[in-house]
Amino acid sequence: MIDPRILKIRPEKVRLIGVDNKQIGIVSFAEAEKIAEDQNLDLILVNAQQEPIVVKLGDYGAYFYQKEKKERKAKSKQKETKEIRIGFREAVYDLKRKAEMVKEFLNKGHQVQIKLILKGRERNFSELAEEKLNNFLNILSEITKYKITQPVKKSSNFLLIILGPNL
Repeated sequence: MIDPRILKIRPEKVRLIGVDNKQIGIVSFAEAEKIAEDQNLDLILVNAQQEPIVVKLGDYGAYFYQKEKKERKAKSKQKETKEIRIGFREAVYDLKRKAEMVKEFLNKGHQVQIKLILKGRERNFSELAEEKLNNFLNILSEITKYKITQPVKKSSNFLLIILGPNL
């Protein structure tokens, strides 16, 4: 079997790499097909950007499986961004409770997006909203350490700040 991406390119010459990861050399595409067929192996595209393109002899199914496995592992290590929403008229106790939630997220290694939402006439009091957000950050700094990944971003109906774990 030939990697379908190679068939789209249909090159004249390819740089062929053997099963043992040693370079066989630059050969014509037809010759590479013949070598793969003789050894009962597949042609796998390694690098299409290089001239001539790099092709490897091997089992396409196993290669594809290993590639997917590596992608899944990388995705599982990736930490997501959690969001905490704060209201303009939120009480101090609620802010402390949400600060505890932020602490848990930061300890797990996630980034936390804190969004202070402004509704209706609250939009006219952006200075008070900033003060509320700073008050929340002060409560949070008493509980845990963090670093500001993205400073405060002001919009017409919310204030947004992104915090990261302080490693």
